[in-house]
Amino acid sequence: MKKIFIMMVLGFHCLMTFSWSAHEVLTYLLIKDFLPNSDKLVQITSYNYDEKRVYNKDSLRLDDYCGEFIKSCSLRDICYLPPDPKPVDGKVPVWQILMVYSVEPDFGMDEGLQLSPLQDMIGNSQGVRHMKYNIAIFEFFEGSQSFYYFVDMSRQAFKKGDEYWGYRFLARALHYLEDLSMPYHNAPGPFFDTLKAITDKQMAQLLSNSHYSYDEYLAYLLYDYDQDAVDAIKQAQPENSRHLRQLIQKVRWLGLSNIENVDKQLRVVYEDLLKERVLTISDYVARKGDLQTLKKVTIDIISRFSSLARGFLMSFLKEVGQI
Repeated sequence: MKKIFIMMVLGFHCLMTFSWSAHEVLTYLLIKDFLPNSDKLVQITSYNYDEKRVYNKDSLRLDDYCGEFIKSCSLRDICYLPPDPKPVDGKVPVWQILMVYSVEPDFGMDEGLQLSPLQDMIGNSQGVRHMKYNIAIFEFFEGSQSFYYFVDMSRQAFKKGDEYWGYRFLARALHYLEDLSMPYHNAPGPFFDTLKAITDKQMAQLLSNSHYSYDEYLAYLLYDYDQDAVDAIKQAQPENSRHLRQLIQKVRWLGLSNIENVDKQLRVVYEDLLKERVLTISDYVARKGDLQTLKKVTIDIISRFSSLARGFLMSFLKEVGQI
């Protein structure tokens, strides 16, 4: 009966799950002026790994595409984009590898797979690998395992002297860690609203639209180069964790503990719209003056996350002999 109950709870949330948007900007701001070796040039190498992880090979690129990743921003007429120079003599800097490939898991490599009997209830297999739902005492999906997996692959690459793939696998790990700080990647919505959504289609749609909409809110702040958000990332001081499991616990709690407030603030300003559709960046621009509380909550999340991520990066790169 418990299994059936939880499946009903999850069943309302039928959407193709995305992640925090603007991974490339978040990662660039996180590392560029922070990592002591961020400008180090790394030789591009070919992929040569025997992995157990299954990918959608139609969407997985294993060649290097630094220098062709960032060309334009379609979100607004004017927006902030990190630099993306062409490789020089087959080499690229550490910051560029981490920035470019932190977006890679959203390009389809986790889509169209058979990973979980529950995946049809959330849209497809991408959500399985990018989320870690916590509902009451139950946990679902593999977001944290995705992080662990690519940390281990990065460690293996560095161990055999392959710096390029060491950093590229690390960039993928950062993607999943960033996703796990997103409130709606830790639960479908506030607990009692989640229960209500089992029988209330309007509530189910509201929570679904809120999830998509909040994905785009960070993109709005970062592509708009909101100075408060940028400073929160750049000025974050490293926070150490005893081990990777504690790091994941901290990051997930950061998302989960803020879902009630985030959901409330979205509805304060946009409830009527959220009943009908997903918000766009234009919606955020139009109501910018009404978003101060939502902005503060989001900046608090991203500031603490940046501290945790920087603590992890410093510890891990020391472990593998990169700094």
